[in-house]
Amino acid sequence: MTRRLGLSLVCVCVLVLDLTVPMSAQFFSIVFDPTNYANALSRYAQLQQQYSQLVTTYQQIRTQYLLLLQQSQLVPVIMNSRYRALATPWQPFAAADAYGTTAGWIASANTGVAAASAYTLATQALLEYGGGLNGLSADEAARVKSRYDRVQLADASITHGIAALGSLRNHQVSVETTLSNLETDSYATDPTFNTQIAVLNKVNAATVASARLAKDSNNVLVSLLEQQLLEATDRREAAVQGINAHIAFVNEAAPLLAQTTAQTTAALTTFRIP
Repeated sequence: MTRRLGLSLVCVCVLVLDLTVPMSAQFFSIVFDPTNYANALSRYAQLQQQYSQLVTTYQQIRTQYLLLLQQSQLVPVIMNSRYRALATPWQPFAAADAYGTTAGWIASANTGVAAASAYTLATQALLEYGGGLNGLSADEAARVKSRYDRVQLADASITHGIAALGSLRNHQVSVETTLSNLETDSYATDPTFNTQIAVLNKVNAATVASARLAKDSNNVLVSLLEQQLLEATDRREAAVQGINAHIAFVNEAAPLLAQTTAQTTAALTTFRIP
């Protein structure tokens, strides 16, 4: 009985195994699809490219960050004590005024105000010829008028120079204050003074200050040029007068001397003591 039961169980197991193998092959077999496989490879390649791009972007951002970090570092010294230079003061113009004729000049040289009246008070007045020119020849009158007007040009040039010099000296306090503030801000250790915008603002301020100082220097150079032009004109006029005198001597001296000595021989030969 037991043996027959065992044989029955073996037969049942064989039947079950025989039925299970085809079902497993039907439900668990893998089907290969070339199209899906190609799409998967394409997506994988794209992911690789995106990953490489992310790595490159990260390296660039990190490099930029390190550069910005390095640029944000302050100079490892105390700039205020290491680089700050003492300002050279521009002393006010001063001179003796024994008889009260130079006070206006001194004031104008320090402020640039009323330069014309100050110059007139400190210099000898230029008189007028009036009717005296009528007694001169045309050539002599022309030379006198030219020389007279050049003196007036010299007066105007000197007056302009006094006014320019006085204005520069009067504004030097404001200029020095501005430069001192710019210097203090440039040497500041406060991070708010050392941002990129703050540095650019200080650079712009320094550029504007330099341009204004250059303009003041040009004003002084213009005044000096005016005086040099007048001096050159005076030298030219002196040279022209010498050349004109030599031309007149060459062209007129011989006939004049001939007229003077024409009868000298006859007068000497016919001279008799009474």
